[in-house]
Amino acid sequence: MSGPVDPPTLHVIVSSQRRGAEVFSQDLVGELTRRGQPNRLVALRAADAEAALPVPVLGRRPLDVATLRALRREVRSTGAPAVVAHGSRTLPACAVSLAATGVPFAYRSIGDPRAWSASGLRRMRTTVAMRRARFVVVLWPGAADAVREHHGVPADRIRVVPNGVDGRRCPPAGDAERQRARQALGLPADAAVVAYAGSLTAEKRVHHAVEAVADVRGLHLLVAGSGPDREALEARAARRAAGRVRFLGALDDVSSVLAAADAVVLTSTTEGMPGILVEAGLRARAVVAYDVGGVGEIVADGETGCLVRSGDVPAFGAAMRRVLADAAAMGAAGRQRCLDRFEIGVVAGPWAELIAEMAPR
Repeated sequence: MSGPVDPPTLHVIVSSQRRGAEVFSQDLVGELTRRGQPNRLVALRAADAEAALPVPVLGRRPLDVATLRALRREVRSTGAPAVVAHGSRTLPACAVSLAATGVPFAYRSIGDPRAWSASGLRRMRTTVAMRRARFVVVLWPGAADAVREHHGVPADRIRVVPNGVDGRRCPPAGDAERQRARQALGLPADAAVVAYAGSLTAEKRVHHAVEAVADVRGLHLLVAGSGPDREALEARAARRAAGRVRFLGALDDVSSVLAAADAVVLTSTTEGMPGILVEAGLRARAVVAYDVGGVGEIVADGETGCLVRSGDVPAFGAAMRRVLADAAAMGAAGRQRCLDRFEIGVVAGPWAELIAEMAPR
């Protein structure tokens, strides 16, 4: 006869949409559960698009009173001994909902704290909520420094645990898969191809990638994602690189895009540690990216790709030429780096320890 089952640690994500923090949370919950540690994942609101994770949704908007009450009920009904809040809007939600419950929570900061706490009011609100967390988990050491400096969180309540991706779903593509992917996307078999995967918003500066690609003869760009900038980006691509930029829309799975590409590009204004770059590395794809946030933790400049000073479009084009000349070797080095440091099995170990420290069984 089996004994009683331990109550699960509750993981909270902003929405059920398939984005970086949400997919990481699903991967982490799966890995911890496989290790025998009960976990449960819920979302504060439903996905805006069709690409949704199969998780319970608590409300219509993250900070509605009804949503906060539902989160508090979820904690009580499951008997969760601890909660993990993944992403910015889960921080105030957990700080409010868990007040006076005695249930500790850890907040996982997914972006660059220096960029997202620039205004005085936002910094004050974030500081108040962070100080209610038992732990603040950041993705790289520089983010830990920012949390101490900007929010006054003591060093003993900060943990550095990098981003992670499940390597089992990210195998490198072989030559046959690469050619099939290119044929399906209407790409020349021998063309040089780079790919971007993410939202099409001002923060991501995808127009920089379009401009850089336009200046490299014969180079093709695949753009997987949706957002308010799509129409303007399509018009720019038609003017600057006619026939060489393909907009694929939002995709549940970017494996065929990465299989078709020689390298992955990222031109964001700010980033945390982008999961797409970890996935690119696991799939043995070199990377060209602006050196912002924790990107330099993933990309070893000159070894697994190239880092470029933020905003320098001509330098970005030059970096793409260098990477494309050695893409296979850089991709192989990137895969090993990501397996060693950012595979979900590696990352789950520190998380298991942190959860056990918050709520010893």
